[in-house]
Amino acid sequence: MREVKVIAKRSDGQVFSYENADWGILELDGLSFPPIEIFKKNRGFGNGAIITGKRKDAREIDIVATSRNRANNTIDRKRALAFHNSNYTFDLYITYLDTTRIAKECELQGAKCPTGNVYDRQILTVNYLAADADLFEDSSVITQFKNVYPLWHVARAYPPDGSLAFGYTENATSKIIEYLGSEPAPVVATIMATGAVEDITVKVRDISVTVRCNLGSGDVLVVDSENRIITLNGMRIPENQYNGLDLPNLLVKYGDNFMQIIAGDPGNVAFETDLKFTGRYGGI
Repeated sequence: MREVKVIAKRSDGQVFSYENADWGILELDGLSFPPIEIFKKNRGFGNGAIITGKRKDAREIDIVATSRNRANNTIDRKRALAFHNSNYTFDLYITYLDTTRIAKECELQGAKCPTGNVYDRQILTVNYLAADADLFEDSSVITQFKNVYPLWHVARAYPPDGSLAFGYTENATSKIIEYLGSEPAPVVATIMATGAVEDITVKVRDISVTVRCNLGSGDVLVVDSENRIITLNGMRIPENQYNGLDLPNLLVKYGDNFMQIIAGDPGNVAFETDLKFTGRYGGI
């Protein structure tokens, strides 16, 4: 179903929808691409310029909505005026063409709801400023490092326990993940030991981070490239036990990404792995 929705969640937990039974969206702007700045200097000799840098600027999001029922003008206006308070920050959940993205921690830069004819529908205009140029996926992508092997079975064979073996799974150490985001996304790898494991190496594309550690059954190692920390059972691991300079570079990028998580002792798969990331996009 093709629809346009915008839901604002305030930092104190309050929610306001611009597309529901009370309000309808008239205009929505600022969601295609962020502003791009190119820095340049004129060449000292000859034609043209020297490009000295570039950046994506903060994103302004403009919403114009109208009240649907003039009989509810009083309560609709009160709710709109009370919700849009610049003392808070806002997360905007935007759905467009069946795709939902999030503009995080937006500041309310301006809002107006004119005092016109009391019998006309209310017109609400809101301007948000998103400090981050990217839009975020509405949920994290979680990949389990498992291999599934189907098995042939004989339909007329009935084992004593009354079940048939259709396949089995085993722990995997590598995966190829397709990522269609326009911006690199940091990953969080959670390694749960099911036996004795010495050292863990996490590799994403051509970047790898080796953690010098000894895991026993039940231990949980978390490698978090977004927050740039590694924890073992909730306790932070000292930075001298891994190559911290490469940790922030564990990023998935547009296209196919080869990922590998292996133990220091070859062939040891006494661990289970979940890897997750939140996609980042230049627009919706």
